[in-house]
Amino acid sequence: MPSYLLVAPRPGVDVTQAELADFTRALNLTVPEYGPIDLDHHVIDSESATLPDLSAYDGVLVGGSPFNVTDLVHTATQKHVQSLMVQILQSAVPSLFICFGSGFCTWTMGGRVDRSYGESASVSTVELTEAATHDPICRYLPQRFQVLTGHVESVAEIADSAVVLGTGPTCPVQFYRVNRNTWATQFHPELDATGFARRMAFYSDHGYYDTAKAESIIESANAAELSPVAGIFTGFRRFCEVDYAGR
Repeated sequence: MPSYLLVAPRPGVDVTQAELADFTRALNLTVPEYGPIDLDHHVIDSESATLPDLSAYDGVLVGGSPFNVTDLVHTATQKHVQSLMVQILQSAVPSLFICFGSGFCTWTMGGRVDRSYGESASVSTVELTEAATHDPICRYLPQRFQVLTGHVESVAEIADSAVVLGTGPTCPVQFYRVNRNTWATQFHPELDATGFARRMAFYSDHGYYDTAKAESIIESANAAELSPVAGIFTGFRRFCEVDYAGR
């Protein structure tokens, strides 16, 4: 059975368990043609936390995090989290960074991250670029699709070695390839409307959205066509279990 590692670089038992449920659903239920997987969950929430042996896994997924690289002060825990994320970024094991990873990977690789294109918790639109037609994990995605997002920082200038795969009207860099085996999304492909509402509740006081508009935001998420974004996981799993494994 394929084995994946979900790394949660965030504190909070309730939110990390909810995130695990979201990824488990997305990886097992929306990609039935590849069968079930083993998904190990590893939380990084302290300076004593370490990573397991990454080579034991077919792929690594990195969930969201409150540790924005544009924070004026990086705490000791945040710096430790960043050092561990660099290990994943430099690993030969395929990886997919979600939301937090978009800014982190760009910042680490010498690009520029600021708060010019932050998006309140909402339904957003992603359109694939020409480069996506040649990317191995984009083959199961339509040219244009809806996503769920919510972030205060964004990529202002992509690193020279990165390739933009998806853009949008409210955030120019929504999806990119970091290197030959690492990808980053600004949006949350693991979330459905139910998971989005749950995630919003965890971060109601973090400035990701106007709490007075919470009900209308959730209604928009329920009305959105979100199933196509699952193609990212189909493509990622195919890359990890078929393409990359055969190299």
